[in-house]
Amino acid sequence: LEKNTCMMREVLGKILEYSPNTPICIVSNPCDIMSAIANKIASDLPCGRIFGSGTVLDSGRFKQLIASSLNLDVRSVSGFIIGEHGDSSVPVWSTVFCGGVKLINGDAPGEVENAIHEEVVHAAGDVIARKGYTNWAVGNACAEIADVVLNDLRLIMPVSVCARGYAGVEEDVFLSVPCVVGATGVKRVIDLTLTSEEMMKFRKSADTVWKAQSGVWNNI
Repeated sequence: LEKNTCMMREVLGKILEYSPNTPICIVSNPCDIMSAIANKIASDLPCGRIFGSGTVLDSGRFKQLIASSLNLDVRSVSGFIIGEHGDSSVPVWSTVFCGGVKLINGDAPGEVENAIHEEVVHAAGDVIARKGYTNWAVGNACAEIADVVLNDLRLIMPVSVCARGYAGVEEDVFLSVPCVVGATGVKRVIDLTLTSEEMMKFRKSADTVWKAQSGVWNNI
């Protein structure tokens, strides 16, 4: 984190020198913490100008696995993974719809649903174990984000923004929540109606990120 913070300060300074009005998407891992650090370094920028790629990739994998398990095209599935881009991410099963039909009605996710989330969480590790690095999937996710920004599509995407006040989070941590993304970056945050279990997991994800972030936060 300390090494990446120094690099972020140097790179961000150059970006703002030559392109002071550009929206900035942070992809470098740990994505959520680096997004928070970038925002603190460039504290004069409008809220939402700097955001993280967050769980755009995670949510894409999530929907693809659900679609495959139901023998559907992924475009028939809607839903989000929120929180950390990492092990403490939260699958929001209460928002998953397939063709307008809610996938889970009032019940807790079962064995199949939990297995789907586990596969999402471990996907990057599996790719790294097999070829040593990840590139294509995150590249596709970033290309999608770039398309949304460059063409001002105002698409709702789970990108990483300051989560203070969201679902009871009290710290200045960046986590993924559904946001309207367009030409200036994040235009609006969507307030999901979470179940009590999802809310608890989201706050736990915030605690996980803050535990790592707090070690460098006051030195920025």
